[in-house]
This record gives sequence, C-alpha cells and structure tokens, in this order.
Amino acid sequence: MKKTLVVVLVLNFILVLKLSAQTEVELINKTLQNYIDGTANGEPEKLKSAFQSDFNLFLIDNDTLRIIDGKGYIDRVEKGKKYNRIGKVVTIDYENDAAIAKIEVYFPDRKRVATDYLLLLKTEDKWKILHKIINLKILNENQNKKVDTQNEINLINKTLLHYIEGTANGEPDRLKKAFHKDFNLYYIKNDSLSIINGERYIGNFKPGKKNNRIGKVLAVDYEGDAATAKIEVLMPDRNRIAIDYMLLLKIKGEWRIIHKSFTSKNYGD
Repeated sequence: MKKTLVVVLVLNFILVLKLSAQTEVELINKTLQNYIDGTANGEPEKLKSAFQSDFNLFLIDNDTLRIIDGKGYIDRVEKGKKYNRIGKVVTIDYENDAAIAKIEVYFPDRKRVATDYLLLLKTEDKWKILHKIINLKILNENQNKKVDTQNEINLINKTLLHYIEGTANGEPDRLKKAFHKDFNLYYIKNDSLSIINGERYIGNFKPGKKNNRIGKVLAVDYEGDAATAKIEVLMPDRNRIAIDYMLLLKIKGEWRIIHKSFTSKNYGD
C-alpha cells in the first residue's frame, strides 16, 4: 500500500512539472505570437506588449554592427496596415524566468528570410522580449556556396570559452575578447528586471584571481552571422547553478556576445 502511494505521488509530481513546463512554453509562445502578428497585421499595441520598453534590434550590415532603436521600430508599424511577412516560431528554450527563442520570417515580396533570435525574461507573470538579433538571407543567393558549419561553431565556442575561462581564471582581457564593448547582463530580481553594466561586470574579475566557477556550453545555434548559446555555470561555493543565454553576432570575422541574460537555482533543485 505504501509503495502504491509513493508511486502515485511521484506520478502526480511529474504530471505537475509537465503541466507547468507546458504552461510556460504557452506563455512564451503567446508573447512571440504578439510580435509575429503585430508586425504582420499592423498592430503596434501587440508589439508593445511583446517587448520591453527599451529594447533594441541588432544586425550585421556590411560587416559592421547596426543597432535599430526599438521604439522607432514599433513606431514605423502603421496601425491596420498589412505587411507581407510570414513568421513562425522555430524553437523555444527556457529555464525558470529566462528564455531564448528562434523565429523565421519570410518576406515573399523581397525573396528574403530573416532569422530572429530573441532574449526573454519573465516579470509579473509576463514574458517580455529584451532584445533581438537578426540574420537576413536572400533566397537563392550564393545557394551553391559551401559553409563550413563545424568551423563556424568552433569559432563561436572559442568566444564562449573566453567567457567561461576568463571568469574562472581571472582573465579580464579574455572577457573583453568575448563581449561587445556595449553589452549588458539581464536578470530578474524581486520580480523586476535588473541590468548589470557590462564594463562594470568585467571590472569585477581581477587578473590572476581564480573563481570557483565550472562552465560548460550546453547548446549553440547559428544562422549566417547571428547565433545564440546556452551555458551552464556551476558555483560550488555558493551552492548555485547559473544558466546563461547569449546573443552573438559575427563582427569583422569575430564572434562577439552582444547581450546576456541569466537565471539560477540551487544544487539539487
């Protein structure tokens, strides 16, 4: 009888976890659909509901980083005007109150496909897009050009290792190689968005001072000159596990982390 009760309790616990995960994915997807539908159907209010108020868009233009102001981006969407763009959610990954998503947008009139990578955080039970990076591809252009995918992933991993090893071994110069100079870190504290200035963050790591951090790359995804990464960092001294989500762009042949969001949990959670 006791064994049966234990089995039932375990199964109920697993069911609750599955339902919770499903609910979070549905909530994230709702935010993403507000972005997709808002841009396609001329609904700026839907767009505003999807994004943080001070978000930006980042892309590479002629091998140079281009930043598009988020407010101006929304203002250019005319209310009620239909735009010939077809968007779909490709992937969603989340941990606690942090997430990353990949969206593809097809522009039939221009024969182009945009890949959007989005950082999201959850505040007050609502998921908001923090920032977005974009890779644009013209269909049929250079379709026969071979891309060395593994080499590109190796280059992305090189940048991620600069971050992982630079923070663990006290090597701020390697951190400067990993991050774009204007990057920020984002996380949720007391159900509100908190921002850490990137320059100040790097300043916390003193040359030669070791930190008990054990990092590993969990996942990398890239399209053209845009990429995302998911990293796990064990911090035994603090009994914490951090999950980092990174947005990266390839600038002048070098991959750089544009922004980072993170969340954490206790060992054993």
